[in-house]
Amino acid sequence: MVKVKTILARYHRAVENEFDTRQAFDRLTSAAPTHCIEEWAASIETAEANRCTDPASMDIMHSIIKTGQSLKDIQAAMLKADRVDSLTENHDGYLDWLLEGMKIEDEQ
Repeated sequence: MVKVKTILARYHRAVENEFDTRQAFDRLTSAAPTHCIEEWAASIETAEANRCTDPASMDIMHSIIKTGQSLKDIQAAMLKADRVDSLTENHDGYLDWLLEGMKIEDEQ
């Protein structure tokens, strides 16, 4: 019975977070270059096709954060790098999306 309660709690949390997640996804899609979106979609399709025989293929869905760094350290480094990049390149809003995704991931 405990597993059922846990699954139901996770389902309810997912439903509650769906709107925020959808907004973040839509912002990423609108900010990312077309070739990145195509590459991500192809990676996901391949992982899903292989998950029955190779469950580890789904690991691409997990965020990868270097150990020993806090979320705040990572965000600070990203902000610093973004400031440097925005002086020399076209700023396309990637950082905003990444930080929003990290916030959602942290809340979950």
